[in-house]
Amino acid sequence: MTTTSIIAQIAEWMGVIAVALLLALAPRFKRTVIGFKYARRDGLTAVTLVFTVLAFSFLFSATGIGATLTALVPVSGLSAPLAGPLALALFSLLPIIGALILRAQPLRSAGWPRELLMPALQLGLALSLLTIFLRNRVMDMLGGLSTPELGYLAAALIIAIAEETIFRGYIQMRLGWWLGEWRGLIATALAYAAWRLPGLMNGNDTTAILIGLALAFGQGLVTGFLMTRCKHVLAPSMYRAISIWLNLFV
Repeated sequence: MTTTSIIAQIAEWMGVIAVALLLALAPRFKRTVIGFKYARRDGLTAVTLVFTVLAFSFLFSATGIGATLTALVPVSGLSAPLAGPLALALFSLLPIIGALILRAQPLRSAGWPRELLMPALQLGLALSLLTIFLRNRVMDMLGGLSTPELGYLAAALIIAIAEETIFRGYIQMRLGWWLGEWRGLIATALAYAAWRLPGLMNGNDTTAILIGLALAFGQGLVTGFLMTRCKHVLAPSMYRAISIWLNLFV
């Protein structure tokens, strides 16, 4: 990744944070508070799941498990490069779903409160349009999109929803309630970067790995900040999906 692209990425993050600060001032976002009665217990559960998904990520990249599970994902053609990340995200989501079922906790406790769905959708759309504008891809959108390009977008959205549900929904909400909002945000961003590390190590030199880790950590901070403001996984998921998708047009 070039210096220019890194600067562009940081500029995009700054724009996303600015929009989130403005739009998340809506009274509806401020009225909704999602907490946990047993903060320490839920926090320790989140820590356990962090180590679980980290171990799975390393096994996915270092053994034949990754290739086996990737083959189960029905993605091909233009979207084929997303098959591995999609398989990793979906199978990493399974222990989160299992924990919700075992603890009899609702989806709102993983970042999906029903009452905030429409405000989060509106924020997500605003962030998506902003990202398209900052990436200078407006004309690409106006020129029309092919079916493979829309399929790539669908795969990117599934990846983003799965990853954001794991980290910003389940893990960050619990660590934030237990450790404090900002400590939970930073800890979750670190966990997310570590989860991305095995994939970054495949075929990259040390410099590329370190840059990738820094960008993953930065992305975790930005989407984590979005989560603290809108309290719904959908908004950061939509932003991340568009961000992934626009790599097609580079």
